[in-house]
Amino acid sequence: MLRRAIALSATLATAALAQSHGPFTDLVSVLNGTHGFSSINAFMEYYPKLRDSLNELKNVTVLLPKDTAVWEFIEDPRYAALEAAGEDALDALLRYHFIDGVHDNITDWVQYHTLLTSPEYTGVTGGQVVFGYNNDHGFEKSFYGGADLSASAGSEPILFDGGIVYPVDNVLTIPTKLEEEVEAVANETAFVQALQSAGLLEEVQALTDVTYFVPNNTAFQLVQDSLSELSAEELADVLKYHIVQGTILYYSTFKDGVTLKTLQGDDVTITINAEEYTGFVNGALFTWSDMPVANGVVIIIDNVLNPSVTDGPADSAVEEGVAAWPTNAIPTTTDDSAAAATTSEEAAAYTGAAPSMHKVGTVSIAAMIAMVAFAVAL
Repeated sequence: MLRRAIALSATLATAALAQSHGPFTDLVSVLNGTHGFSSINAFMEYYPKLRDSLNELKNVTVLLPKDTAVWEFIEDPRYAALEAAGEDALDALLRYHFIDGVHDNITDWVQYHTLLTSPEYTGVTGGQVVFGYNNDHGFEKSFYGGADLSASAGSEPILFDGGIVYPVDNVLTIPTKLEEEVEAVANETAFVQALQSAGLLEEVQALTDVTYFVPNNTAFQLVQDSLSELSAEELADVLKYHIVQGTILYYSTFKDGVTLKTLQGDDVTITINAEEYTGFVNGALFTWSDMPVANGVVIIIDNVLNPSVTDGPADSAVEEGVAAWPTNAIPTTTDDSAAAATTSEEAAAYTGAAPSMHKVGTVSIAAMIAMVAFAVAL
């Protein structure tokens, strides 16, 4: 039914082109008075209570998918899942496109809290986040959410009394649980499998405001002999040492020398080299940051942490971490280890066509900043 309504709206749009400028009093007037929003308007008309609720919001920045974005979305498997989930899921998805506050001067890479606050979908205090930055090369604003998807706004925002609207070229995806996000986005499965085996996965995914330091698959393979000597309780403590609750460590909040208390009870120490754009937790190098998950953020690291070996890097300028465990022989290539290997080509994978904001290996953040993408080369 809704698919047909959207299709009809697309047909009618060519026969009733509305003005492309304001002034606009509310969001509905933007939808009705701006060419290119007929499909999202059909969504709103189909759910009048939802439309009226969103229309009352003030002091917001709205990422509003254009018609072409919606048409592509309805051919995507995400749409079928959305229709099956019903109005509550649509409400959540739309609220994930409403940023708290008016942000008309987006420059550097930073997180923005959205109006998605339902505990069914997020465990982030203040609302789940999207990341935004200004791509000077493309003369556009870009926004990033879950599932390695981004949406770009190539035009100036539309003003209305309740805030501003950025017409965007994609429908963002709400970040999912740790187990789904790290596998789908980064193909890093070892940490999740270890949590599952230890009976910790459901517990940690139910926490709020979490930072996960997730060792890549190769890191686990390199120390599997050492980890195999631990008792179940000791291994559980090691895994908890990779999880911080109560502090979400986004890139924009990185500070050198900060200590964070882990679920295991001991602290980890963050080392940031601002000149070389490298970052470490204890001696493990950040290789990917700002990967949003339902209850916080993931930082991929290149070594498994050890609560008994907390030394930082001898040289914070290097792009390789320090092993905290005795290592076994370098593993032979497997599907997981091959996927976990970081190359310059993979470095751009997280953000698609845009230079990487998050994942790097031999590619330095300085080079990416030179390319104008605000990168986390850690």
